[in-house]
Amino acid sequence: MFLTGSLNQVAGDRSEIYRMAIKERQHLTTPLGAKDTVENVKRFGDKSVENIIRTDERYGHDGLFKGPRGWGYWNHLEHPKPIQNPNLWPDVSSTYFFSQMAMPAGSTMTLRAAYPHARYFQFQLYRAERNTFVAIGESFAGHEIEPDSGSSNPFRVGANRLAEPRNFTLRILAVDAPADPKLREKNTLYAGEDGGELQGVIRIYLSDQGSDGAGWGLASTPFAGRGLPSYETTLVDGTKLSAEEVVKRFARPMEGNTKPPLTPEQWMGAVHAADNDPSLDPVTAPARKDPKWEKFWTIRYTVLGTFLTPEERAKIPYAGAMEGGGEGPYLVTYLSRQFGPVYVMHGKMPIFPNTYAGIGDRGLEVMPEAQTQYWSLVSCEAAPSGRVVDGVTDMQVPLDGDRNYTIVVSRREDRPQNATIENGITWVEWSLRGEGLDDPKNRTDFGMLLLRIMANNPKWAQSPDKVTKPGTEEAVMGPYYPRGYYTTKDEFEIGRLSAPNRR
Repeated sequence: MFLTGSLNQVAGDRSEIYRMAIKERQHLTTPLGAKDTVENVKRFGDKSVENIIRTDERYGHDGLFKGPRGWGYWNHLEHPKPIQNPNLWPDVSSTYFFSQMAMPAGSTMTLRAAYPHARYFQFQLYRAERNTFVAIGESFAGHEIEPDSGSSNPFRVGANRLAEPRNFTLRILAVDAPADPKLREKNTLYAGEDGGELQGVIRIYLSDQGSDGAGWGLASTPFAGRGLPSYETTLVDGTKLSAEEVVKRFARPMEGNTKPPLTPEQWMGAVHAADNDPSLDPVTAPARKDPKWEKFWTIRYTVLGTFLTPEERAKIPYAGAMEGGGEGPYLVTYLSRQFGPVYVMHGKMPIFPNTYAGIGDRGLEVMPEAQTQYWSLVSCEAAPSGRVVDGVTDMQVPLDGDRNYTIVVSRREDRPQNATIENGITWVEWSLRGEGLDDPKNRTDFGMLLLRIMANNPKWAQSPDKVTKPGTEEAVMGPYYPRGYYTTKDEFEIGRLSAPNRR
């Protein structure tokens, strides 16, 4: 989505964020059977347990698209299904639906759905490779999809986000994509002539206030509208298959949670490898005393390569599709409490469309321009776990008059008393499990942060999309590049190390 927008439509007034957070909590209720309490709705914009349960009941029964999947469903449902385990560093405000299928060569699948009431929406295709699913470059973000006749696309700048009808149609062709991009058909994804085993993923980020987790229906009332895609298929000989026949002939079983990118043995092997950078200590590796943020390229370069010397790492090809990744780019940094129990992060927040509430508390009325469509930060465990502990979205981060933020990452017992929304500071929790490995060698001091800055305006000169080579992140992003340092609870509370311009 190509956005550059007005400040009166983006988050920034810390007192207003705090007021709304209190208002939201006062109206939440916890249904019988939920295993968590309402106190776990930490921030304005988080979905209540009631909302999560309703979303699960509403959408969890499709034969082709499995889900809903996401951080909230796995952590708050009483009996989540294995497919709902989001173990690849998910965003905390997202809802995913997965389809695993095999399309015969020459076949055409037609999908009909509605644009969700949400900040961001994407449909993407993957192919099974290297024991995982790798993006094949076939995807549509919400603003790219042409609406059906008589419908409107709420994701486009200037559009009425609350308009109805809001329907669209996509096609997946089991043929090769045209060599000339101009010959591609509208709203069409190309799976390749071989067809083969595919994974289709629907991503929905930050549904509007009052909407269910998928953004397809109201959270408080019964829903009979169009949500998940309806689908049918035409085979190469012209035979038409109904949805039931598509499920029977095309759908493939999904083996519970997604396979992690590394096993515990592979991860620990990297930690203790003899050819690691000599400046690293196995107690803290791959974290360094002066933590730097870098763009996430591939598992091989960004995860395994970070243990190597700069010279050896430079020999690894960094370009390529990120395994299991969605819309990016992502930035990552590795931490260790051995260097300090509190990590302080500063940077400038890009302009984003604050779509959640709007004037009527049911979503922003008109889509504004902005620099990025979505910014979020999550606190993670190591690759074999892939678990996210905590996270915030752009609208939950208070900003000063120049749109600068301060984020403190620590365990609960190390949280500075002044690390609060009232003081203009965002607090994010550091995992008690560290790496999150079920192994006696698990290092509980490990930490990892992942920053999403998605669907960026190509006219934004300091966009992370313009980082085309490792090591150039800070030079390209300027004030939008996150900078951080270690400190302690006492030091932060007395303000000796909390200056925003500290390097």
